[in-house]
Amino acid sequence: METQNLLVAALTHLLKFQATQCQTAKERALMMFETLSNLKGVNPDIQTLCNEANELLTS
Repeated sequence: METQNLLVAALTHLLKFQATQCQTAKERALMMFETLSNLKGVNPDIQTLCNEANELLTS
């Protein structure tokens, strides 16, 4: 459940950033995706998704 909640929160902040260019939303999305990618036992597909999202947000 923790992984699902973090993923939903990260995607919500990502969408808010894309819609508004709000830097706080961007920072929160980055934080959530980073936390998800560092969780022990997280699905490798989710880890890859999070790493790709962080790359896009920081480029």
